Amino acid sequence: MVGCILLTHGDLGSGLKATLEGIMGRQNGLTVISNVGLGKEELLSALRQCSIDQSCDDGVVIFVDMFGTSCWQTAKKVAFDSGGPQKKMAVITGVNLPMLVKFFSLRDSLPVDELVPLLKQEGEAGIIIES
Repeated sequence: MVGCILLTHGDLGSGLKATLEGIMGRQNGLTVISNVGLGKEELLSALRQCSIDQSCDDGVVIFVDMFGTSCWQTAKKVAFDSGGPQKKMAVITGVNLPMLVKFFSLRDSLPVDELVPLLKQEGEAGIIIES
């Protein structure tokens, strides 16, 4: 099973988790971290500890809300610095509900490297513009 960390601003991650679990039921291996009240070093420490604590042997996907922000910078640092956890990790920016539903539907049957492109595709497909 691939684990999931929602690293977001404010209560967005908690709201996504509550909505997702309202649709799909309780999900193991799902952790929410908010940046509220945390400086960069505290956020980094919280994410490092969470990624180590994840009991998912098949890797972890860190979903972040916005590109370029402190949450994104922290996720990239933990996932790709050599001093980080020894797990297969991916960072996906622009988290939305369609991609989370897809993730939790497929995370038991696909490895991280096959799962990530499908999540990107699902997230983009969930954006429809009508004018």
